[in-house]
Amino acid sequence: MREGGLAALEAVGMVITALAGQAVIHGLLDQDSEPLWGIFSGVPGGLAGQLVLLGFIALVAMVSGGWAHTRRGPTGHRPGR
Repeated sequence: MREGGLAALEAVGMVITALAGQAVIHGLLDQDSEPLWGIFSGVPGGLAGQLVLLGFIALVAMVSGGWAHTRRGPTGHRPGR
């Protein structure tokens, strides 16, 4: 994969992780609301099933973003210089 593709995968992974993580936390704290505006309302298991799916999506996004970050290698920037 090229450098630009890895950078895009890393950015998308970070954004999806942030959004799905926030939706899981919001769903745990406010159990009367629908996570992500009811996009996952067809998931079996009710609220618990929706939160498990969102957590899994966040985990997959975090792993793919981290993988892309490690594959990019050094950027040429040295801290402290």
